[in-house]
Amino acid sequence: MPRRRVWIPSVLGLAIVGFALGDEPEPPAPLAKIEKYRADQRDHWAYQPLEPGTPPEVKENGWVRNPIDRYILADLETAELPHSPEAGRVALLRRLFHDLTGLPPTPEDVASFLGDDQPDAYEKVVDRLLSSPRFGERWAQHWLDLAHYADTNGFELDAERPDAWRYRDWLIAAINADMPYDRFISLQIAGDEIAPGDHHALIATGFLRAGPREVVGGNIVPEVRRQNELTEITSTVGSVVLGLTVACARCHDHKFDAIPSTDYYRLQAFFAAGELSEPSIASPDEVKAFEEAKKAVDEKTAPLTKEKAELEAPYRAAIAAQRKAMLSDEERAILAIPEKDRTPAQKRRASGLANSIRVTWEDVAAAVAKNPADHARRESLKIRIHEIARTLPRPPAHALALTDGSAKAPDSFVLRRGDPLVKGPRVEPRPPGVILACQEEASFDSDSIHPGEKTTGRRAALAKWLSETGNPLVARVIVNRLWQNHFGQGLVSTPSDFGVRGEPPSHPELLDWLAERLIAEGWRLKPIHRLMVTSAAYRQSSRPIAILTEQDEENSLLGRMNRRRIDAEALRDAMLAASGELNLKMGGPGVLAPLEKEVKDLIFTEAEEVDLWPVDPDPAQHVRRSIYLYKKRNVRPPLLESFDAPDNQTACPRRDSSTHALQALNLLNSEMARGRARALAQRLSCEASTDRPARVRQAYTRTLLRFPTEDETAQALAFISEQAAVHGEAAAWEDLALALMNCNEFLYIP
Repeated sequence: MPRRRVWIPSVLGLAIVGFALGDEPEPPAPLAKIEKYRADQRDHWAYQPLEPGTPPEVKENGWVRNPIDRYILADLETAELPHSPEAGRVALLRRLFHDLTGLPPTPEDVASFLGDDQPDAYEKVVDRLLSSPRFGERWAQHWLDLAHYADTNGFELDAERPDAWRYRDWLIAAINADMPYDRFISLQIAGDEIAPGDHHALIATGFLRAGPREVVGGNIVPEVRRQNELTEITSTVGSVVLGLTVACARCHDHKFDAIPSTDYYRLQAFFAAGELSEPSIASPDEVKAFEEAKKAVDEKTAPLTKEKAELEAPYRAAIAAQRKAMLSDEERAILAIPEKDRTPAQKRRASGLANSIRVTWEDVAAAVAKNPADHARRESLKIRIHEIARTLPRPPAHALALTDGSAKAPDSFVLRRGDPLVKGPRVEPRPPGVILACQEEASFDSDSIHPGEKTTGRRAALAKWLSETGNPLVARVIVNRLWQNHFGQGLVSTPSDFGVRGEPPSHPELLDWLAERLIAEGWRLKPIHRLMVTSAAYRQSSRPIAILTEQDEENSLLGRMNRRRIDAEALRDAMLAASGELNLKMGGPGVLAPLEKEVKDLIFTEAEEVDLWPVDPDPAQHVRRSIYLYKKRNVRPPLLESFDAPDNQTACPRRDSSTHALQALNLLNSEMARGRARALAQRLSCEASTDRPARVRQAYTRTLLRFPTEDETAQALAFISEQAAVHGEAAAWEDLALALMNCNEFLYIP
């Protein structure tokens, strides 16, 4: 058959690809490693070497607290715009606590800070919070958003990942220990190769497993499933660590950035040998204890399971016979052929037929339900089996990891239009060429890949390249993420897109200075946090100033602090802190707290074989910090969902901040909100006895961290009197507590 030539347009030029229609594909040849890039592609700001320079001179030196302020003030002075005055001390303390710990300060924290008149009082609080275990919990949540972590796989089955939480706990510990960022990302990409035998390093590779995964048996072509896994890994590393939308080059050359599809598959080749594994990290004694416990449970449930199976057998047989009777003679003939003797087409047909006649538990449950006596007996057996099974301890520890299957990696190919069944040229692992073309110091040599006894060494080589000081993107991306979470918007407002379609930095010299400072500090992040939150720019008031609003509506010059609403998890935690219920226990499996009844009824039917949301029997677990809640991709607590918690299906570099009616409805009517108001009212009754004015003051102190004004006190007392006359004293205080938790002053960081 004559060969046909097809022209494929590319950002980097036009390539000619030849293939023979209807013929077996020829073995793909290796792809050349060197490309040429246009000057405008090489000149993009994000790929250039770091140029921190010297902090500029400014006129108002007295305002400057550290070099960050010189960069901010220089631009304001150039634009002839003022900066804002410093925020009040209570406002500063609230801002600092929420940013560094995700929790509000206590009234005792406020009193202590207001009572400290030393010049370094603020800095002492900063250092204390950076050393607090709450710091790791707060900042781990930001990273989990990027990793789109959850305790389940997602998709239609949304099955549990019993050991996923170990990665979350590793993350919190690493952040609290101020693990250098270069090692932090290296362990998450190649922990098993960098530190073989270290269980913590193995758990760290859970970063590559944190996203959703489709595991429906028999419904996905294996090559497609494998490619989906590699796509998830490659896209996450590209967007989170490099801040590039590399996933856009999966099916074709990137439409805007100088990332051809060949570079996408070169980057993916680093992970080609990686297998989604769950190696045991339990001790022999733990394994033995679990096996003994399981044997005891199995012995107890065996007679009940047998009795249940005997009850179901006639129903199951009747359903199977009915379905088999609907098959044609040809279909019965295919099923009669031994599997080893079937052709590929017959195997596919037989698989579909087997699924069509398979009898599910739902089928059996529906059939048995028509017989009240058998249904009642079956339900009784189910409950007894379930109660015994619940006594089984959690399985021995495993790591949800990515490890190499062998020291030899499979060949990697460019996939035409992203189709794993249509292979193009073969590629070798290599970082994006446009970065290499711009950075001599960030060059990559294939000789840097050193296979081990059981690993290819590819991911370790990538991790080393990412953390080289000559690589400008990695440091720029992470300091920008820190800035975003402290100031409400990044210096680059598109934090995972540093490409040509992303926004340019508002303060490029400051971004480079911070990146260079990070590297000089040994990649430690806590000193950068400290620089940011101790700057005069951070300590500004968020109150609008007319001239700033008129001339810099977006506040891109940072003439004031951005006012922000606390995020979903912080809101829930703040309510628990105010009510006095918050349980600060750290770590462990995700907690299954009660779901609102209407949500559970909507998602889980009464016909389920087992309780798919078995609430933790210990109520103290239900009030733990939100980061420890069990995260099921397809089931989100209404309060968190309405306040823009991400869905964990894709990486979330920046949360939305919407305003809609469901938020008010959740804060006023949900059991979560009313339960916290009830607990706060009970707390007030214990702390302030029956003195109504004293109790009002305590209510304001616990929620808004200040005393009420005279007008507010009078209004609150009048409200209590009116409500108590109709609903009783306890309900009146509960309503006041609920109203205070709905105040903007409670919901927003000043």
